[in-house]
Amino acid sequence: LFVCVCGDLVDTESSFNGALASWKKVMTGWERSLIFEQQVKDFKRVWSRLDSDIALVCLCGNHDVGNRPTKASIERWTSSLGDDYLSFWVNGTFNIALNNCLFSNPSGAPEMFQEQLLWLEKRLIYAQENKATHIFVYTHFPWFLRHENETDEEVVTFSGAPPGWGPEGTSFPDNYFTIPFEERQMAMLLFRKYNVTACFSGHFHQNVVAKSSWGMDMIVTGALSMTLSSGMASELSNGEINGIGMRTVDVGEAGEFTHKWFLLDE
Repeated sequence: LFVCVCGDLVDTESSFNGALASWKKVMTGWERSLIFEQQVKDFKRVWSRLDSDIALVCLCGNHDVGNRPTKASIERWTSSLGDDYLSFWVNGTFNIALNNCLFSNPSGAPEMFQEQLLWLEKRLIYAQENKATHIFVYTHFPWFLRHENETDEEVVTFSGAPPGWGPEGTSFPDNYFTIPFEERQMAMLLFRKYNVTACFSGHFHQNVVAKSSWGMDMIVTGALSMTLSSGMASELSNGEINGIGMRTVDVGEAGEFTHKWFLLDE
């Protein structure tokens, strides 16, 4: 039994040139570092209340390591919160947690991107050779919203922010939230070749239940903070209610895999 938090554990990253939060525009690097350290302490304090029998797996998001991660931003993460990618077994399933912020934009740390990509294939080979009942992949960014071959030009909808968050009418293009086509295909080729069952992610601030052309699930779970609402929410959510919540994933004794979304007030 484990819990996975799919990124954005803190919110101090300085690469957001168009950040709506005014403090991000005026605070210096050392001030952001102090806030980062305090937010990490707060995160650990809150999650220390988790039952000690439940493992906590933390992924880095763009608010942790940046829209253009660098060696320095990633090392700041790892020094405070552990590995930015890892793998582990749970009851016959093989689980891979990735830093796919590097897939979103590898230009700031290309060597680290290539190192992780090589590691990923080795782990997938290992899982297949050891007959994992399922291979699950966890990331911050969704790989896609509708299908693995979608392009930015196809995704023309926007996700609106809730009232009171940012200037009136604040919205974000939905194609901002996914991995660029070229880097996505690198992952998809591996996931298809080694029969990954499902990918789980966050970042989109709303739910998505989709499948690749070969049947791999792409499951996006909304944030525990602010929700967004896409212009194609009804198509993407598979009937799941938009709100603050979490998702449970079960693998039965016969190997069957199910997942369910719960609102916190339930």
